[in-house]
Amino acid sequence: MQQEIQSAIALYSSGQIQKAIDLSKTLIDDYPNEAILHNLSGVCYSSLGQLDDAVRSYKSALIIKKDYAEVHNNLGMSLQGLSQLDEAVKSYENAIAISPNYIEAHNNLGNTFKELKQIDTAINSYKKAIAINPEFAYAYYNLGLIFYELDELDGLAKVVRYFEKAIAINPSYHEAHNNLGCALKKLGKMNLAVKSFKKAIKIKEGFADAHSNLGQIQTELGQLVKAEACLRKAIAINPEFAKAHNNLGNTLKDLGRLEEAELSYIKAIELKPDYANAHTNLSIIFYANGDLDSALATLEKAYSIDPDSKLIELLLEVLKARKNRGKNDSSTSDISNSDFETQLNSNPLILNRAVEPELIAKLYEMKSLEHYPQTDTIYGNARGSGYQLFQDNHSSIIRTLEDDLLKILTKVIKTDIYIKDSFFHIMGAGGAGVNRHNHIGDLDLDSSLNLIKQKFSLVYYLSIGDQDCSEPGTLKLYDPSENILPSEGKIVIFPADRYHSVVYNGKKDRIMISINFYSL
Repeated sequence: MQQEIQSAIALYSSGQIQKAIDLSKTLIDDYPNEAILHNLSGVCYSSLGQLDDAVRSYKSALIIKKDYAEVHNNLGMSLQGLSQLDEAVKSYENAIAISPNYIEAHNNLGNTFKELKQIDTAINSYKKAIAINPEFAYAYYNLGLIFYELDELDGLAKVVRYFEKAIAINPSYHEAHNNLGCALKKLGKMNLAVKSFKKAIKIKEGFADAHSNLGQIQTELGQLVKAEACLRKAIAINPEFAKAHNNLGNTLKDLGRLEEAELSYIKAIELKPDYANAHTNLSIIFYANGDLDSALATLEKAYSIDPDSKLIELLLEVLKARKNRGKNDSSTSDISNSDFETQLNSNPLILNRAVEPELIAKLYEMKSLEHYPQTDTIYGNARGSGYQLFQDNHSSIIRTLEDDLLKILTKVIKTDIYIKDSFFHIMGAGGAGVNRHNHIGDLDLDSSLNLIKQKFSLVYYLSIGDQDCSEPGTLKLYDPSENILPSEGKIVIFPADRYHSVVYNGKKDRIMISINFYSL
């Protein structure tokens, strides 16, 4: 019997799955009480995607041998594949109860808790797997994924460490190289991200995700010919890859091939009707072609899919405002740089607002008050929040500040205002800084929308810290050069495309709130 079982296992291992199933069925007829045969049959069915059959086989094995840890784990994976997540959790927990050091079961349990949105419990499961075996690459990878998907700026350095650890254990882990590239891209480390994507492709040439991600970043770097080639490679590997079609649309749009771009977005939507980003991109093409009504209708569809998207909400507000004024894409084309000063009265515009002590206290209470990862922009002892301070925080003092700033800006700019980003930033004792940068993103650079001429940045100083030092946190503006020394309650407003930098090395924290906003 053992020789026959080994023959069935060999058929499975060599990819001859149906032959392995047929032999297993014959053996089960001869030896119905051998749990290993039912387990093997389940594994074969699972590899063919026949999960209901796999579940029946595993349950038959467990009737024979209740304490079969491997079968409990395998049953959990099939149940998870069938989206029977609560039952999958029970199966993994049964496996762990029988074999407490079963690292695969701990890891799989973490994946299930992640699907159930029980994030802290999932993290604990991955960490238990690592505690059992510190060289278990999959758990490090999954920890990296879970923190990446939390989309918190302060967590990105942790994400990079987890992916790098997985790669150190398994240098051929192509998924880890690919996702490391995604994390590095978010950190603004574009060249390192490119290297990671290329490494993933070198390990697995037919890895469509990595080709698509490489094409996307090449588009952002302006390497449009290379980008198109990468994205077409991704689509050749997987013609049903909606994201690659969408990314190709972006590249073609930047190449000025709007008709081809429109077809790519339409294909992405055909493959994935709830693809909000593709609907949004298609709306921009409609707008560029002068069809404002179709642009708005398509944006409304995108917004119905993803009502939490600040980008979609912004575009809706902008295009509605332009329609209400009876203007199309030419409405901002005649705005010159000098018009910024007209809207602001001066560039920069400096105002003042009294600072409430409880506002500072509230910021220090916030859970997101963690150190930023070191990036090409931020360095040193810098802490703060993500970019949704007003949206994510419902305290009365934050609401009061938001309302006051909206009133101030509406009066100053003389139009309605849309706040895109809101965040606080603390430069701590010992030194911190922000390298020269501006607050212009890809959307602002889209020539058909011309949003760059409607975008502004604001910084509001709550506490100036210690100015008896060599670098007191002076706001340095460029083109033309201008230095502004912070004072408590000072508000500085300037066009978002104006470059600026800050260096601070005082002995006390310097605290400020910043926003990026659009005039409508």
